[in-house]
Amino acid sequence: MNLGSSQWNGYLDAIDSALEKGMAAKEVVCSITTGFRQISSLRNAPGLNTYHATVADIGYGFDAVRGTIERLRKGETISLGKEMLVFDLDTLRISEIQLHPNFELVAKEETPDTHYLIEQSRLLNQQIAKRINEANRFGKALLDSETCPERSSHSTPLVD
Repeated sequence: MNLGSSQWNGYLDAIDSALEKGMAAKEVVCSITTGFRQISSLRNAPGLNTYHATVADIGYGFDAVRGTIERLRKGETISLGKEMLVFDLDTLRISEIQLHPNFELVAKEETPDTHYLIEQSRLLNQQIAKRINEANRFGKALLDSETCPERSSHSTPLVD
């Protein structure tokens, strides 16, 4: 690693913090999608299974990235560790890209009774996307600072 330990850890902290916030939204969305199966007008909605699966994929993606970060922090020697982190983040980004179209198939079946749950899911999906994209920006910044040290401001990223 070309970066100092504190800079490296700062980037990992920023990625982890973004994902932690996204995980909270994902947990609520997962509960709502499970509840959709109990609502007769949504139970057989086109896209419900793929939407639910995409939410689950995102959960697995959060776990994969956070697991890789934990292994790197513990100093475990991982062949191609940075590349593994990039792969995990990119896979998570791909799942996030699938979230919106799969959700919109379900949202087409909205009724007045399901409007609130659909809108809450939409807002939470936006939060999930925001946090995944934030984590990917930090991952890109980490790689850019390692491959082009002159781009690094020699500071750690800010975490809100």
